[in-house]
Amino acid sequence: MRGQRAGAFGVSAGVTEQEVAFARVYADAVLELAQQSGDVDVLWHELQEIARHAQSDEDFAMFLASPIVDGDARRDTLEKLFRGKCTDLLVDTLQVLNRKGRLHLVPALAEAYRRGREELLGRIEVRVRSAAPLTESHRQQLAAVIRQQTGKEPDLLETVDPSLLGGLVVQVGDRKLDASIARKLDRLSRRLRERASRELHGGRSFVEAAPV
Repeated sequence: MRGQRAGAFGVSAGVTEQEVAFARVYADAVLELAQQSGDVDVLWHELQEIARHAQSDEDFAMFLASPIVDGDARRDTLEKLFRGKCTDLLVDTLQVLNRKGRLHLVPALAEAYRRGREELLGRIEVRVRSAAPLTESHRQQLAAVIRQQTGKEPDLLETVDPSLLGGLVVQVGDRKLDASIARKLDRLSRRLRERASRELHGGRSFVEAAPV
């Protein structure tokens, strides 16, 4: 898959890297519990809905994050809104975040849960920045390398950055590529860099350029 992943959630403004790391820890724990209860997919759909509301409904976002809202009152409201309508695991997760003052991390937790679920299903998110757009041949080469190294089916998220001197930057999940994968991609990176250089000097746009 190319471009933005379906169901992906960006990190809310003001959320620090440390808080994103906390969200990943929570997501890993919740995913493990969801596996035990058989609620992996159900919980994912519930988290999607909560995260969407948190990002699109200003009043709901304020309810989750505002320090003005009393924690006990928020706890009671969460119970009334979700208990019996959603999985107990979702409600319990929201209550833990409420006690810790981290309900504003719901979108980040949903995104981390999404990634964990994808890996559980044998898929892995691969972010690719390239100096020129990838051709279908490039995608197949890249996917083959990632598949060989990780044993998972890659979902490619592609962005084009003509100023990229290295030709190609690849990040697998939350991890940078290790040296062995980087070496396998070195030839592809050189070809992309050379192609970008030719097109820049030739005055052609990347869209019009013929595939390598």
